[in-house]
Amino acid sequence: MILAFLLCYILLGWKFGNWKDFYSYYPTLLFFIIGDLLSQFLLYDYSMWKFQTITPFGNHINLNHTIISLSKMVVQYTSTISIFIGRLPSTFRGKLAWILLWTGIYGVTEGLSYILGMMTYHNGWHLGWDILFNIMMFTVLIVHHKSPIVGWIISIPIILFLWIYFDVPYSVLK
Repeated sequence: MILAFLLCYILLGWKFGNWKDFYSYYPTLLFFIIGDLLSQFLLYDYSMWKFQTITPFGNHINLNHTIISLSKMVVQYTSTISIFIGRLPSTFRGKLAWILLWTGIYGVTEGLSYILGMMTYHNGWHLGWDILFNIMMFTVLIVHHKSPIVGWIISIPIILFLWIYFDVPYSVLK
C-alpha cells in the first residue's frame, strides 16, 4: 500500500510540480530531508511512529521502517517540495490556505496509513500531533525557502520543545 501512496506522489509531482525552478528550492528539499533523517537517527530507540508494510502480495515485498522512511524522503518529499514551494502563492492569505491544504493532504495520507495499519503511533504521539506538526513544518519550509538561516534558527526551539514535551530520555542517544 505504501507503494500506491508513493506512486500517487510521483504522479502528482509529475503533473503539478514546478520542475523548471527546482534548483531554486533544492536547498529546502535538503532541509526537509535532513530534518527527517535527524529525527530518525535521534529517535531510533524512542520512535514517535513506525511504518510497516501491508501488501496484497503477502510477504514477497518486505519493506521495513527504514526503507519506507527513505522512500518517502526521496519520492514524497521531492514531489511535495516541487509542488508546495514550486507553486507557492504570493499573498499571505494564499500562503495560509496553501499550508492548510498541504496539512490536509498529509493528514489524510497519515490518517489512512494509521487506519490501514501501515503506521503505528508511540510515546504519546497521535494524529493530532501529526496535524499540528505539519502546520509548523509547512510554515517553516516557506521560511527556509525565503531565508535558510532563519529556517534553521526557528527549527532549534521546535526540536527542543518536542524533545522536552515528549520526555525523550537522554539514554536513547547512542
